[in-house]
Amino acid sequence: MRLPRCLILLFALLLPAVQAAILAIDYGAEYTKLSLVKPGVPFDVLLDKDSKRKISSVVGWKREDRVFGQEGKQAATRFPHTHFPYVKPLLAAGEVPQLALWPNPPSLTDEGTLIFPHPKTPNHVTPAPNSHDEVWSPIALLAHQIAYYRSLAESVSESEAVTQAVVTVPAWWTQSQRRAYRDALELQGMSCLAMIGEGTGVALNYAMTRTFPDYDPETGLGNKEYHIVYDSGGLSTSATLVGLYQTSYKPSPKSKTLINTTHIDSLAVSWEDVGGVHLDMAIRDMLTADFVAKSGKTDAAKDARAQAKLQKEAVRVKHILSANQNSNVNIESLYDDVDFKSTLSRAALEGHFDNATQFTAPVFSALKSAGLTLDDVTSIIMFGGNSRVPFVQAALRDALHDKEDLIAQNVNSDEAAVLGAAFYAAGLSRQFKMKSIEVSERSVYDISLGDEVIFPAGTPLGQRKSLLSKPETDLELEFSQSGNPILSVTYAELDKTVANFTSPSPVVNTTIRLDSRGILSVANAILVSNETATEPATGNGGVLKGLFGGKKDDKTAEGTEGGDDANATETPAAPKAERVPIKFRERALGIKGLTGVEKRQTQQRLASIATFEAAMRAREEARNILEGYLYRLSNLLEEDAENRALHEFATDSERANLKDLVAVTFDWLHENAEDADVKTLFGKRTAIETLESPIVTRFTEYQSRGKAIENFQKAMFAGRAFVVEATKNRTEALEAVATAPADKPVAPPKFTQEELDSVSTQLKDNEEWVDALMEEQVKIEEDKTSNPVIFTKDLDERGKKLQGTVQRLEKKKNPRAPRPPKPSAAAKDKEPEAAEPTPAKEDPEVDESATTSSAAPETTTADAGHDEL
Repeated sequence: MRLPRCLILLFALLLPAVQAAILAIDYGAEYTKLSLVKPGVPFDVLLDKDSKRKISSVVGWKREDRVFGQEGKQAATRFPHTHFPYVKPLLAAGEVPQLALWPNPPSLTDEGTLIFPHPKTPNHVTPAPNSHDEVWSPIALLAHQIAYYRSLAESVSESEAVTQAVVTVPAWWTQSQRRAYRDALELQGMSCLAMIGEGTGVALNYAMTRTFPDYDPETGLGNKEYHIVYDSGGLSTSATLVGLYQTSYKPSPKSKTLINTTHIDSLAVSWEDVGGVHLDMAIRDMLTADFVAKSGKTDAAKDARAQAKLQKEAVRVKHILSANQNSNVNIESLYDDVDFKSTLSRAALEGHFDNATQFTAPVFSALKSAGLTLDDVTSIIMFGGNSRVPFVQAALRDALHDKEDLIAQNVNSDEAAVLGAAFYAAGLSRQFKMKSIEVSERSVYDISLGDEVIFPAGTPLGQRKSLLSKPETDLELEFSQSGNPILSVTYAELDKTVANFTSPSPVVNTTIRLDSRGILSVANAILVSNETATEPATGNGGVLKGLFGGKKDDKTAEGTEGGDDANATETPAAPKAERVPIKFRERALGIKGLTGVEKRQTQQRLASIATFEAAMRAREEARNILEGYLYRLSNLLEEDAENRALHEFATDSERANLKDLVAVTFDWLHENAEDADVKTLFGKRTAIETLESPIVTRFTEYQSRGKAIENFQKAMFAGRAFVVEATKNRTEALEAVATAPADKPVAPPKFTQEELDSVSTQLKDNEEWVDALMEEQVKIEEDKTSNPVIFTKDLDERGKKLQGTVQRLEKKKNPRAPRPPKPSAAAKDKEPEAAEPTPAKEDPEVDESATTSSAAPETTTADAGHDEL
């Protein structure tokens, strides 16, 4: 019984996780799109605070205020040195990029990681950095943005904490980049449920409302439908080749309905580091050269503020040239108080930008990797903001020649990826009944152990393999991705574990997994006997085994991997093998992420900023409430105010005191609003409310007293009527009881005398109370500045109490008539024998209760016509 209880407890712990809200994030180099997956929330893109459907991927500071989105983007011209855009390409980067995208570029630390400066770091950021030149890592800057995204989601989720995310990532991202993204989420207390390729997310969105041909992966019968997701974004252009098909099966042999499942198989991915930002930079460089030529201000090319203005103008010009042949440029005071006016043509831009082939190369590279041609492709799905630029579309059409009709603009080029990720998240949450879709993604790179490839490129994600190794003292497994080290595994106390091992030929069985997020890790390590293994260990050779061993688990592992041992001969059941867990330690290699100390330090800084901003929001809210309150009272105190409450219900001295305090508080607020804390702001409001409260009470009581008295009188009238009618019915019932024959008793009265007396007592008490107070209230009724004697709440309370007492008695069930007495033995002997009924059946054991229950209907029928009321 112990194991099932443990399993039940485990499921109970996991249940809240799968039922929580999930945030889908499509984080782009320039823009981010979000979608919240939660029952009751529309399946759509989240809006930011500016009601924008796409959010600028930027974080910045305006002095001490942290800003995001459009506000953060606009702050670049005023505060360029605290403006941090384009964080995505810097995740797990080992060198400073050559692109001039960052007004205050990062530097390379001695450990080989990038770090951004933050001049004049705000004082509320604690612990304070040792140097303003090394403050924020790219992971920390991404965590800043995730905090903003999470706040947007929680503003929609009705204050429910959003702690889970499904994110889209470029399919070619390395282990280090994926781990960096995961670390950024964890810094904000969010777990990464899944990472799916950006192209896969678009394919998911495309497949949501479409059907595809049937195909059987086991027999190869049927057809697949091939599509290329062409994604041209800010800094990269990629092509993802996917195969779409449908399978059908019956859940049971007797079932008449087929379950259809749509499959999305990511077959190949190719990419180039070219995108819309490169077009922006080309335009910016052309405008810079034009300005320098016209003004002679050569230093403008190095000035951060001038370049930020030109970058902003370049984006605007690019959008105009997407629909027009020419665009005017007009920037006031671009540099050194010199204005800049110019004109740029689409032809000049296309002549300046000579990387057109880079926009089309991924399409043909992906086809080559999958062994397909354009004749096999159904459509090329266009996605990404840069895919709408005429220059890019023209380059793609020229490359396709007579196949340009494959170009399809049948998904939202901005939102398809995040909506696909949201659909994927909905399937994980188990709270939605979704169309059945299965996704299969593949690794882009080889993952090797030494010279042996463990997971070759193209391996479906979500695989596990077991490796058998000799239990050497300094055993260490080092894995690499396309020749770059990514993971090291070492073992603790291996000698001690081997010494206590009783079976012969011990070997270390390490199970590694390439999870659905594309991250390599160790699932477990155990010491087993080589004689019980399915194959002998050959150095660090890979041997496919089940995670927990045993015949059943071996079959499971084979199904997961595709079956390297599919043709192995089934062996007879053997005695249970000895298995001893081994402690192990994983260490990330390659581009280093944040160390434990750096994570804690970053978390503390992020928490200090969140605390400061929460206090600032609370102060701002308190200040706005006080300011609005003061303006409302000022308007009400005006002589020509439409609402005359403060004039009719306040004495002259009360009105004067209130007016003076409002004026004094206004003056104080203008001088101290920025520095006052929440407690002081609320104290100022409370002081004014103390003067206003008596006036408000008189007004509200005057407005509601008439209705309250009317309701009270209705309750009193109903109570009196009830007592009169119930007393009459009680008297009649008592008379009926007294005159009824002994063999036909009738029901007693419904109400006792004590119950009727309790209602009468309440009526009398209410009458005395209201008569005494009403006499005083009538005297001051015409003077609206006098405090009321009788209050609405007291009238309501007494009326509701009386009403409740009466309703409770009215709902009381009618009493049942008592049973007639049983006839004596002497009476039975006098009855004639002919009158004795014949028994229905001969049963010596007759239940006495049967006789009682059979007589019940007669009693009930007799009482049915008598109504106590």
